[in-house]
Amino acid sequence: MKVMFLVFHTIVEHSGISKKILAQVEGLRQNGAQVSLCRLVIDSDGRKYRALEDEAICEFGDGLKAKLRKRVDYSDIVKSATDGGYDLIYIRYDINADPFTVKMMRQFQKNGIRTVVEIPTFPYDGEFKGQGLMMNVQLMIDKLFRRRFFSYCDRIILYSGPDTLHSRPVIHISNGVDFNSVPLSHKDACKRDVSGELKLLSVANIHLWHGLDRLIRGMAEHKDIDCQLHIVGDGVPSIIDSYRSLAEDLGISDRVKILGPMFGQALNAEFEWADMAVGSLGRHRSGITSIKTLKNREYAARGLAFFYSEQDDDFDNAPYVLKVPADESAIDISSLTDFLSGMSLSGSEIRESVQGLGWKNQMARVIEGIS
Repeated sequence: MKVMFLVFHTIVEHSGISKKILAQVEGLRQNGAQVSLCRLVIDSDGRKYRALEDEAICEFGDGLKAKLRKRVDYSDIVKSATDGGYDLIYIRYDINADPFTVKMMRQFQKNGIRTVVEIPTFPYDGEFKGQGLMMNVQLMIDKLFRRRFFSYCDRIILYSGPDTLHSRPVIHISNGVDFNSVPLSHKDACKRDVSGELKLLSVANIHLWHGLDRLIRGMAEHKDIDCQLHIVGDGVPSIIDSYRSLAEDLGISDRVKILGPMFGQALNAEFEWADMAVGSLGRHRSGITSIKTLKNREYAARGLAFFYSEQDDDFDNAPYVLKVPADESAIDISSLTDFLSGMSLSGSEIRESVQGLGWKNQMARVIEGIS
């Protein structure tokens, strides 16, 4: 099977999303598919173009013309897919249904090329709260055209949700783990002494639904426990600034460190430092109750215990996961230390428990679902 894996943005080295996309591509290849990645590229000279693997298939130029062209002209993708004899287009949905992407999907169908569309988060409308005018205009356009967009696809891929969506069959997969790029932490979870100090690590592209304000408030309410929080990643600047201000207002700024994006050995060192990892604590703010986040799986692959507030049926009953309330209450820090004190699993045992979540297994579901 010859597959074009289509994304509408660039691939960035330190981005967790980019790492996931590359791992999915490799997962398809491990299942025997011949895969080419189609994405945007901005090179060191500022040149903007769309590339299919290493070949430029559309030059965008500069300025406003370039911005408009990449959003309204997808003829290069359709031509490359048709002339290249692709059997399947795997599309990572970017909440970008509009007349131009609808036209692209219609042309794929007309030319006899099957398409599957992955919706990374579902439902997603609630994630646009507080995102500003332009993002909400994008959502409004998507609402107008999403049904027509999906009417031309063969399957929709979801991580949680219904068996059919927009009258199309759904293939359910889980977010996977690239074990080659996610090393095991050298510490064993069951041997971590947190009686003197509790070290918490959050790795995320920060948005409203990560809810770290709940954790910061909990740290302030339990100042008798020496709890240290490291936040790794970027995201919405106003939310990151609010975490910094909240920690200062509550007198615990020395315990909360916002480190920005990290990768490679620097990121590995943070996982070595941590006793426990922090999942999402505010998914209820965006109307999501059930989700399978990428970072939960990375935490487990690293061999760390972690906590979150949503529903994730891959981990809800795991002995190394603590579920906290899906509300606005401050996180009870003492519950974290009590949980870790009762841990009996080593880091290697935690990692072993998620071997079935490798990307080869997850992308095999896609191949089977479209065959």
